[in-house]
Amino acid sequence: MNHKIHYKIKAMKAKQTTSSLILTSLFLFLLSSCGNDSVKLVQAMESGYEYQGKKIELVGEFDAPYFMFQSGRSKTIPMSFVVKAHAMSSDKHNVSGVILNLGTSANSALLDMAADQKKYTLKNFYVFDKNAEKYNLDEHPEFKITGTVNYAEFKKPEGERNKDNFSYEITDVVIEKN
Repeated sequence: MNHKIHYKIKAMKAKQTTSSLILTSLFLFLLSSCGNDSVKLVQAMESGYEYQGKKIELVGEFDAPYFMFQSGRSKTIPMSFVVKAHAMSSDKHNVSGVILNLGTSANSALLDMAADQKKYTLKNFYVFDKNAEKYNLDEHPEFKITGTVNYAEFKKPEGERNKDNFSYEITDVVIEKN
């Protein structure tokens, strides 16, 4: 009788192990398939001109822009926007030309710094969504943005364009909290 109990326990452990493996595999599959199409879209935008003048949608986080301090006359700011393949991914792509209006109205950004402050961090940046709701970038909120892609080369006459320069900006941006 002891011998039968031993085999039943072994069989139960084998079923538990199999169930655990199946659940783990299913979780990993779901995690990998929950990808963010934004990464594929950014890669396509950086390798061709098919998105010139088209509206696109990206999901990710705003990051502080890379810029030099200039006069306070600018009315826009080129924000950075980071997209990832999925939440657990370390593979990320940075879109550095998301053009937002400066200010506190809908779909804008605010750099809140003292006049004599020389360095900035994410704590100094706020983004206002399409409803003018304010978000501090230091909290790493995720957004869905839509905007129009404009390649730099299309500002030049057709004969002077470099067919390998895929630098672009995204304008007419609408921001939604995701």
